[in-house]
Amino acid sequence: MQMFKIAIAGILVGMLAACASGPRVYTDADPSADFGRYQTFAFFETAGKQAEEKYTTLSGQRIEDAISTALEARGYRVDIHNPDFLVNFHLKTEEKTQTSPPVYMGGYYGYRGGMYVGWPGYVEPGTTSTYTEGTLSVDFVDRQSNQMIWEGTAVGRVTSSVREAPNESVRSAVASIFAKYPYVAGSRAPVPLAE
Repeated sequence: MQMFKIAIAGILVGMLAACASGPRVYTDADPSADFGRYQTFAFFETAGKQAEEKYTTLSGQRIEDAISTALEARGYRVDIHNPDFLVNFHLKTEEKTQTSPPVYMGGYYGYRGGMYVGWPGYVEPGTTSTYTEGTLSVDFVDRQSNQMIWEGTAVGRVTSSVREAPNESVRSAVASIFAKYPYVAGSRAPVPLAE
């Protein structure tokens, strides 16, 4: 029985470690977009702002700086007057509830006097917990056609360590998105992505 509990605890620790390894990242690209003609970028004036906001938040500035750094590392240049593509981003948080079902610890069947006797097992009650989930989306829009050409989204838990180190958390989230961006400035062919 004790070994069973230890095995369950080990599985739960492994699942938590897998969740903590980084955000889930999703990307999509317009298959007809010619990424070879994109060399310059700028941000939408409203990038990262809610409709009622008239200023850039600290988080918004951190995200914009991290995106600029990631794009410049791939050879793109900022051109606020005549960019090839525009960048927009959205950050949202949402309270989530996670429920785990009850775990039934098996009963014991003993052999005594020619009959099986069952000892009922016991039930570890299910649990319900709440957490904050953060979603960061980055969009690239062709300036001439006003069509989206690429989008990347990172989804992960907002933990106390994320809140305590916002600069590192933003850089890490943006880096995880750009790890799935397969282009460099002026190149039509995607470059191999690191696994």
